[in-house]
Amino acid sequence: MPLELRSNPAFFASRRAVWLQWVVVGVFALSWWRGENLIADLARQGENVADAALAARKAATAVQASLGLATVEVIVGANDTLERIFRRLQLSVTDLATLRALPDLRKQLDRLRPGELITFNVQNMKLMGLERKLSPSETLQVTRAPDGFDSKVIVNPIEREVRTAEGVIDTSLFHATAAAGLDDRVALRIADIFQWDIDFVLEVQPGDRFRVVYERLSQDGKDMGSGEVLAAEFVTGGKRFRAVRHENAAGLGSYYTPAGKSLRKAFIRAPVDFTRISSRFNLFRLHPVLNSVRAHRGVDYAAPIGTPVKASGAGRVAYVGQKGGYGNVIEIEHANRVRTVYGHLSRFAAGLRAGERVEQGKIIGFVGMTGLATGPHLHYEYLVNGTHRDPQKVILPEQPPLAGSALAEFRTATAPLLAQLERGPVAPVSAGVGATPTTATATTASAPLPRSR
Repeated sequence: MPLELRSNPAFFASRRAVWLQWVVVGVFALSWWRGENLIADLARQGENVADAALAARKAATAVQASLGLATVEVIVGANDTLERIFRRLQLSVTDLATLRALPDLRKQLDRLRPGELITFNVQNMKLMGLERKLSPSETLQVTRAPDGFDSKVIVNPIEREVRTAEGVIDTSLFHATAAAGLDDRVALRIADIFQWDIDFVLEVQPGDRFRVVYERLSQDGKDMGSGEVLAAEFVTGGKRFRAVRHENAAGLGSYYTPAGKSLRKAFIRAPVDFTRISSRFNLFRLHPVLNSVRAHRGVDYAAPIGTPVKASGAGRVAYVGQKGGYGNVIEIEHANRVRTVYGHLSRFAAGLRAGERVEQGKIIGFVGMTGLATGPHLHYEYLVNGTHRDPQKVILPEQPPLAGSALAEFRTATAPLLAQLERGPVAPVSAGVGATPTTATATTASAPLPRSR
């Protein structure tokens, strides 16, 4: 358990502490004088000055420890409660009861999350205060008062800066976004946004281009990475796909085309992420195991064993189990007499049963090589009215577009984002005569834009 020691100003509140205060000042002054001389000696000896500074800090910490002051950081365990933590730190359970009696504080203290950090300020085994992060932008702060404890929530808002970036695919989408100064979250979001129209396993090629309008998050001047992708464009195979984020009246965000048509379709193209096609839909394929011509009525996605497999659309699980050459297989029945099949799985998602309803994108199993398979892969089939269709080419059912007042609101809210997407990044200032821009750039937008609801 990490332990940090700090001084506490409340210690000097009593008369007796006034005399001790001068003693402490003298000790710190002596430590400082000795530390300065020690650093000078080490510098003359050619040693690392930073080591001397660390020694001085440890000396100051030792002085604080002698005064009974400590800051204890506790990482919450899987079955931890605040009472267990208090007993482990040998703190008064009476103080805990007093804390829980404060208005609204019981709920803020009792619902602990495994892995979170709670900081306790302790003096001579007596609780002086604690801090707990309630959210990325809110911190609960409790301090001891003459008549018990005071509490307040410190709001530390997350700042959002709207930026624009673009890039060209060289080897992969991840490499291109990294070259543009973007983190992996943006790459994953791009793939998620366009997953109903673009198979990022099969269709993305070197030379394809992307552009995004996105949020860059910071708090107290500290960069916190990327936030939402507000608008995006992807050009592949001569086709341009555009999307813009919009929130409905209930606050639920989704992505639409500039015309107000939802990008979300009834099915996603590929039920596994960022793998490769090892065998396409082919009615006259030479079977690699049987060594005879046999129709391949699906698409094979090569991937490591254990790669998650998602339900390509919402529906009811019709079958879970073993079936001949399919090995471990899942069959899902969807609306409009569509059925999807997922074969050669290593295992099924925990608790998955026939008759269960699953939503689009839910993990239903994991890639394997059970049944007739020469290597680990997912065999995926798409059937309409019992007839096999090529999963890569079949036209997927669409959702109804926005209309009326909802469409008018959408156009007003998204116009600034689409305009910024059209402009692209602000051109960087040239470093000199003959300087040329790179193929992947990330530039802050010239002015903050309103966020689409």
